[in-house]
Amino acid sequence: MSDQLRRRDRLTAESLRELAIGEIDVIWHREYYPPEQCDAALPRVVRAVDDANFLLTKEFTSVGTSMGEVANGGEIVQRYLDTSADTTRLIRHDVFAGQQSPTDLIRLDLDEMWPYGATVGRHDGRMMLPGVLRRMTPGGRGRPHIDRRQIPLLDTYRLHRRLGVNIYLEVPEPGAGGEIDFWGSLSEEEFVALKADPFDYGIEPERVGPPVDTVLPGKGDLVMFEAGRMHGVREVRAGCRTSAACFVGVRTEADPLLVFA
Repeated sequence: MSDQLRRRDRLTAESLRELAIGEIDVIWHREYYPPEQCDAALPRVVRAVDDANFLLTKEFTSVGTSMGEVANGGEIVQRYLDTSADTTRLIRHDVFAGQQSPTDLIRLDLDEMWPYGATVGRHDGRMMLPGVLRRMTPGGRGRPHIDRRQIPLLDTYRLHRRLGVNIYLEVPEPGAGGEIDFWGSLSEEEFVALKADPFDYGIEPERVGPPVDTVLPGKGDLVMFEAGRMHGVREVRAGCRTSAACFVGVRTEADPLLVFA
């Protein structure tokens, strides 16, 4: 990784504060989740992903109706809320049976590191999904996109920042794709104006030029970043890229962090 992005190499109370207020861009904590636990859970993760019914894109598969699917509101919001508790139980008790899941681990760490704790998001008294599992097989990718703060399900929280969290359970060999690319600052309005389809989550890489920086995560690594910065995942050419993921909403420093996916 070059020096284009300001980064820290461990998740601590101080690096979390720096990321939350915009003093740094990325936390890249290597082997945050033990690699041997990644290997132990991976067969069950693959089965759960294979059984999933994911609607956002054909470029990757996810366990759980994700925030990306409900970004534009509508009837799918009800499905998101109806399934969040069941998906959480599936991930915690079936997929990661006998071991702590990566999304539970990050929730505990955030709650202990942030002065006012961290809590799972709620909408009309109902739990939001606190974490998902994602998998890219050869040909999978994540086109450049911004994860917007200003969407119907999050409006009442008035988020200042939306942080992305990915914990990698399986990664392609170096040179086989799956890198995370980051581009420069772009407002949500500018990003929406670039999209050919307002309901599509991303845009083609050639429309935005070369990235300013790139991260190649390893097994067990945590990568946490400002999701309002345009980012994408290069096409996986061989092997698979599997991760546990969530978002962290930042309000004021005196508010609990908000966990959702």
